[in-house]
Amino acid sequence: MAVPEEIRKVPRPKNTIVVAYGRNKDKYAVKSRIGCKSVNGRKIPIDGPTIGHIIDGAYVANLDLPGMKHSDCDYRRWADVQLCCNLSQDILKDLRQFYDEKEAMRTYAIAVLRSVEPDINDYELDETYQDTWLSVRYPGIGLSRNTVSEHISQLGRTCSRISKFMVMRAGRVNADHHVVVDGTLKSDESTVNTFSDFSRKALKKGTRDISVIYAYDVETGEPICSKAYPGNTIDIAALGDFISTNNVDKGIIVADKGFSYRAAKKSFDDRPDLHFLIPLKRDSKIIREFKMYEYNASVPGYDGLACRKERMFDGKFLYSFRDPYRAMEEERTWMAGKSDIDPRELSELRKEFGSIVFMSDVDMESAIAYKAYDERWAIEVMFMFYKDILKFDQTRVHEDWSVIGTEFINFLSVIMTYKMRKAFEKVPELSGVPYNHVLKKLRRASMMMDASGNWMIRKITDSDRNILINLGLLPRIIDVKNPRGRPKKEHSESKTKRPRGRPRKDSSSEGEV
Repeated sequence: MAVPEEIRKVPRPKNTIVVAYGRNKDKYAVKSRIGCKSVNGRKIPIDGPTIGHIIDGAYVANLDLPGMKHSDCDYRRWADVQLCCNLSQDILKDLRQFYDEKEAMRTYAIAVLRSVEPDINDYELDETYQDTWLSVRYPGIGLSRNTVSEHISQLGRTCSRISKFMVMRAGRVNADHHVVVDGTLKSDESTVNTFSDFSRKALKKGTRDISVIYAYDVETGEPICSKAYPGNTIDIAALGDFISTNNVDKGIIVADKGFSYRAAKKSFDDRPDLHFLIPLKRDSKIIREFKMYEYNASVPGYDGLACRKERMFDGKFLYSFRDPYRAMEEERTWMAGKSDIDPRELSELRKEFGSIVFMSDVDMESAIAYKAYDERWAIEVMFMFYKDILKFDQTRVHEDWSVIGTEFINFLSVIMTYKMRKAFEKVPELSGVPYNHVLKKLRRASMMMDASGNWMIRKITDSDRNILINLGLLPRIIDVKNPRGRPKKEHSESKTKRPRGRPRKDSSSEGEV
């Protein structure tokens, strides 16, 4: 169908042709002429690409821009990712010692996104990466679903590098620091990996688990190292292996009741700079032998806390404590639902209610020993972050390699989370604000690209700006007021003005002495 004359007469660039298209041939494209070819002695023009269209009687050129679907995002979440990256540069530096740049950056990026976006799935990583400041600060990191899955599997396949990473971190622990060791169980219903097994709590939970053990530095407030074990591995058997594998050879191990000194004795004996403070079971013969339930002192700073300290024959020390409030709760729990009570049994149990006995190879004040154990609550808080805040309570991968790889990235995310948490605690405006609520506040601070292609922070409230300033994300602007000038001179009303001219001579006063 021929193109109407009024369409052909519409002004358009030179060396172009109008072509009708569409079902009814009522749409008109403008194509450039890129040359000609010779056919049977005739010069036939060659049509090039479409450079525009005739719309409503006017020529409309094609914009040399990609479609919005294929364009970069001009609005990025900024503050949460930027803060996490600022605080965790040491982790990236450590990763580069064991992985090439691409592998280190991908591992680091996944850990950052899991820290600022709790409960994120692997297939959501790439989209979140593109929509946050992480893609501006570290561009070109491939985080597609298949790429991430393969990367996590490769991390597990090369698990010796993970072990070297953990050993390096454990080697930085100071000799006088308290290292709290504890484990947690997380659901793992996979039928493929060998980590999934029934734990001691399987009857109550009805699920199979994986056991994850962490070491936590009380003084620095950060995790040191971690390792995953099958769900049926008890803590008693895992402690010695955990110390040996991660080469924890300095500090004072503060363990929970589930751990045993006897099982880890060789690990301690091989490491003279590694000490321990481990609770004993209440039915231990050592407790009766040294009469540790017969208290002879109180612990300063703790209301009603009784204690006893004894030196054993092999040079080790026993420390026992009794908390009357805990004893009351334990007795109340024991008596609940009992109709008949044996007085002699109750009398014996009352010695144990509210008590805890430690064995240690360190001679210290009883108050220091109890404080070291009392501060182990920090690792419980860490596991609360691990499960409830970061949502690492379930294993979402199947292969053994993937379990090892994803737990390594989870470990890095926990470190990053604790670095951010410590930064939040230093800001007065964030005092008492839950971690997830602080993240919501930080997400308000986004970067937008202006018409000139420059990034600028979105308009935020003064209170949010002060938070960003205190976190070091925005510079602190100091207003310097100009000093006051010289005050104006005040004239007294009683002071007479000096005459401008020369005073007249009084004729009557001439010649007087």
